[in-house]
Amino acid sequence: MAKIAYLGGGNMAQAMGTRLLAAGHDLTVYNRTVEKLKPLVDKGAKTAASPREAVQGADVVFCSVTDDTASRAMWMGPDGALSGGLPKGTLVVEHSTMSPDWVKELSCAAKEKGLRYVDCPVAGRPDAAAAGKLVVFGGADDEADLEAVTPYISSISRKIYHLGPVGTGTAFKLIYNLLGVVQIVGLAEGLAAAEAAGIDIETAATAFADGNTGSPHVLKHGAYMAQNEHEDPPGFTANGRLKDSSYGVALEEGLGITPLVGRAAMTAYKGMVEKGMGAAADSRLFEVIAGKRTD
Repeated sequence: MAKIAYLGGGNMAQAMGTRLLAAGHDLTVYNRTVEKLKPLVDKGAKTAASPREAVQGADVVFCSVTDDTASRAMWMGPDGALSGGLPKGTLVVEHSTMSPDWVKELSCAAKEKGLRYVDCPVAGRPDAAAAGKLVVFGGADDEADLEAVTPYISSISRKIYHLGPVGTGTAFKLIYNLLGVVQIVGLAEGLAAAEAAGIDIETAATAFADGNTGSPHVLKHGAYMAQNEHEDPPGFTANGRLKDSSYGVALEEGLGITPLVGRAAMTAYKGMVEKGMGAAADSRLFEVIAGKRTD
């Protein structure tokens, strides 16, 4: 069993932390909003006053937060994890979905201190994390680094992919998420068109999911949209979709790819956010595309 520092207290971090505790690890957690950590503390986790304090004596450090800004706050600066005097060779792992530029900066900063950095963004929502069924997209310069992390992340996942050197895990996650966003936006538009054509949208949602257009996204979000019953609290918000699609579009543009449908999907969620629905469930995009939200 290991001494683990976990940075972040959101829904994903809560679920992952719970799995690590259940596996018998000694867990110290930090989050800016301390109240969010109570469920983990009740299960045996210890809290720290800063990321720097959290990583003291840690064998491995994990981080799961919302975006580049939150990740930077965890790792950098006088109270950041990288200022905590971690011994050379310590594993530091980012689960967050971040931009390639920040991954490069963070990984370089970690390597300068002799640390082993691995990017391990995940596919799946908090319920999948709680069940240990996430899919992990690993980026590691040395396969041995990912192998060293595997005993810990195996408790939260059903599959671990080594996609290449540091940065490729994040790059693939952005491409993966952009493909998912495109499916959801296409579904919302398709259901809006079906309704406008006089077709029952519950029937349309079922038919989309049953045919070659079907996917887990279409099955799940089609039901939410057709029945007007959305996740509460949201598993994925419009703000989250806009952030991920923005990072994904920037990645593809940097690679010389023209993100035609990706850019359109990003614009759709930007419109939802501009209507004051940034904190709403991503499936409520249907209301905007179908003209049910005109404010």
